[in-house]
Amino acid sequence: MTTYIVVPGDSLYFISKKFNATIDILKYLNNLKNDYLDVGQILNIPDIILPYGIYSIGSTGSEVFLIQRALAAIGYNIVPDGVYGRKTSYAIYSLQQKYPEALAADGIYGPKTKLYLELFLNSNYHIIQNPYSILALVNKHNSLPSTYVPQNLVVPNIPFLYLEFLPQKLMRFEAAQALEQLFAKAKKDNISLLGVSGYRSYNAQVNIFGNKIKASSNANQSSARPGESEHQTGLSIDLTSPSINYVLTQSFGETKEGKWLKENAPNYGFIIRFPQGKELITGYQYEPWHIRYVGIPVAKKISQNNLTLEEYLFMH
Repeated sequence: MTTYIVVPGDSLYFISKKFNATIDILKYLNNLKNDYLDVGQILNIPDIILPYGIYSIGSTGSEVFLIQRALAAIGYNIVPDGVYGRKTSYAIYSLQQKYPEALAADGIYGPKTKLYLELFLNSNYHIIQNPYSILALVNKHNSLPSTYVPQNLVVPNIPFLYLEFLPQKLMRFEAAQALEQLFAKAKKDNISLLGVSGYRSYNAQVNIFGNKIKASSNANQSSARPGESEHQTGLSIDLTSPSINYVLTQSFGETKEGKWLKENAPNYGFIIRFPQGKELITGYQYEPWHIRYVGIPVAKKISQNNLTLEEYLFMH
């Protein structure tokens, strides 16, 4: 971002027109609660200014180049060339899929899509470039590519809540092996656990989140937007037990199974990904049933120091 010093006669409307930025994005970037400005006040102005108008497959020109430049800056696999082709359309489409409550997923750039692309640009939102890393940070600011599918998915040899094969039984090979060892230890300790949901594709999360946001405007506190779900990594799984009637509930953390899981999971490379008291850091509610594979050394450090994956990676 660049900066601008307010001079006499300035207004948010005048400044927005001067820099081809919306009033909403100026207020967002500068934490303005109203339209009042002081002379001498320093405002943050976005570097990449997005065009107004509607653009779709077949559109060309400098405006399309700016849209592509913004998508590339976020991490979409786009080479800006000023031609609105299928790659550009698909990138816009996958962005729109994240906000079904506000955007129609049609691959067409318009005023509403412009606003959300601006918010992405100016909130450090990124498409993850190393999704295969077992320490890939997936959250509300770091999204997996819509095309990402782990290559080494297998079904771990553990009891699941259902007998038939479903894609959510899958996990990445290294995580599946570790999970089998964790369950073997649980069985030895007379702890009854069952797998519920492991891998979920980007498109599966589109459907899940779309249904949940229709039911509740607060859905994003407990359900991830497409690309922002750890389940897409193939490294996470939700667990349950008979003592809570096989459901996913926070009370699982108070059961002997939940307490055992928290204590023993790090010994096999897993962490409780969304711990209690860390909601402001993870962005999600407490989920004692959701574990994530990060490898034994990292899992132990995170557990012993009461950290989240965000905090651990920030420190390293």
